[in-house]
Amino acid sequence: MKKHNIYILFLLVSFSIAAFAQQKKESEYLNYENNYNDLLQSYYIQMNEKLLNERFAKSEYASSSAAGASLVADEVYERRLKSLPSAVELTYNQQVRNHIIYYLDRMHRSVGVMLGLSKYYFPLFEDILDKHGVPTDLKYLVMIESAFNPKAVSRAGATGLWQFMYATGRMYDLRENSVIDDRRDPIRATEAAAKFLKDLYNIYNDWQLVLAAYNCGPGNVNKAIKRSGGKTFWEIYDFLPRETRNYVPAFISAVYVMNFYYEHGIKPVELTQPLALLNDTVIVNKDVYFGQISSLLNVSVEEIESLNPQYKMSFIPGTQDRYSLKLPLKYIEQYIELEDSIANFELEKYRKDLMKNSDGDSTVYITKTIYHKVKKGEGWTSIARRYGKTVSELRAWNRKIKKNKLKPGTLLAIKQKVAVEKEKMIEKDDTENKSSFEQNEIVEANNSDNQIETVKKEEKKTNKENIKNKNTDKKENVKKDNTKKENNKKDNTKKDDKKNTKKQSQSHSVKSGETLSSIAKKYGTTEQKLMKLNGLNKKSANKLKVGQKIKVK
Repeated sequence: MKKHNIYILFLLVSFSIAAFAQQKKESEYLNYENNYNDLLQSYYIQMNEKLLNERFAKSEYASSSAAGASLVADEVYERRLKSLPSAVELTYNQQVRNHIIYYLDRMHRSVGVMLGLSKYYFPLFEDILDKHGVPTDLKYLVMIESAFNPKAVSRAGATGLWQFMYATGRMYDLRENSVIDDRRDPIRATEAAAKFLKDLYNIYNDWQLVLAAYNCGPGNVNKAIKRSGGKTFWEIYDFLPRETRNYVPAFISAVYVMNFYYEHGIKPVELTQPLALLNDTVIVNKDVYFGQISSLLNVSVEEIESLNPQYKMSFIPGTQDRYSLKLPLKYIEQYIELEDSIANFELEKYRKDLMKNSDGDSTVYITKTIYHKVKKGEGWTSIARRYGKTVSELRAWNRKIKKNKLKPGTLLAIKQKVAVEKEKMIEKDDTENKSSFEQNEIVEANNSDNQIETVKKEEKKTNKENIKNKNTDKKENVKKDNTKKENNKKDNTKKDDKKNTKKQSQSHSVKSGETLSSIAKKYGTTEQKLMKLNGLNKKSANKLKVGQKIKVK
């Protein structure tokens, strides 16, 4: 009897663990699905929404893929994968099977859209990857990284088709400033991705490990290799971050789905304009606005934006750097002939519009100082590459460290650009600090607590001394000139009034690529509330214009 009870208890515990694991897996896939839905909300997809709804409302699409994906035998999936010529080993196991079924059963609509987009992007990727000696199979990475959305941004700030972080993008010459983000440029970002993938292959000589390192960084892969003693992805699998454990199976399943979609009743969606297959690129020699091009060439601003997603403000400062413009082929010759006329067309109007949009931008970039704790084997060059900096920059920020060989445990100061909301900056900064956009903060997780506390204490001590000196100077100035004090009070009152006005007028200026859904997420509200607040219906909510003011409170 006692043994029987123990057996029942064991079964209950086993079922509970299995149920928890299943719930966890379900939650994981739900996050995946939501992420894909967000990534596919670009202007290009919105333009085709009616077409997509009509296409996938048909019963044959509603049931075709779901009917058989989970019933297909392992032998079939394995045989099909083996039939594909690939430089990346297409391992088949339960993890890969789960991802294949997930794509086919729950994501067949998105797969159809991505197949449509791949007709435009894959030829571009293949040319560049092949030029750099990287297997063209790696083009499928974009499917799991960004769902072919060049404006995709992850929670961590990775951006573009290939999801580059700011520091890594800088290492591979991708520009990022208030006007342009090369991480969103399909050509430049693919060039950078090809170089990065090749550099990783030179380290690991194994494409599955390259994929893992692309996802979580070489540092995490090296740790997993050291802890596990393994040399392949599957040997170090249990020692990798959870997201990376799913990454290689997701890649293999993406390769399968993009090659065997027809066998599962999925067809590529024939998407319409504006993403033209026949287009060309021209170097811009003048400062030019997308609105000017649109007016004189009779091509929509939205179409220009979809072909040139790297420009944040629908503006190209052609006189400042070597910038390119992509247009449908039929407009290229016209643009070259009319470049001067286009650049001068209603120039003052577009300048004013640009200033308005710049003022409405809710983010600013500040510089934060972080501290890196030197580990054994690290040097100036390796640390500089890790953070996307140059050795000369590191030495300039750490002038007291004069030795060429760094000692383990040494703290190196590194300055990083970080995006911060303007309103938070205004609230956080006091009147003494408003003129400076630079803040110092220690965020390096590898530093020991004692070292961090020491640095913090030194910073606090310095700040107190500075404040004390400033207060002394103020008292002397007040004694010398009471009138100046009264004027300063009036100025501060005006600033406070402006600040209060900003807080009351809770509105958001729509930027290129933004949707009502993304704006709602940004302000912690819902799409329905914003529609009600702004008197929008479903149709007008899907046709937001750049610069349009949206009430958020």
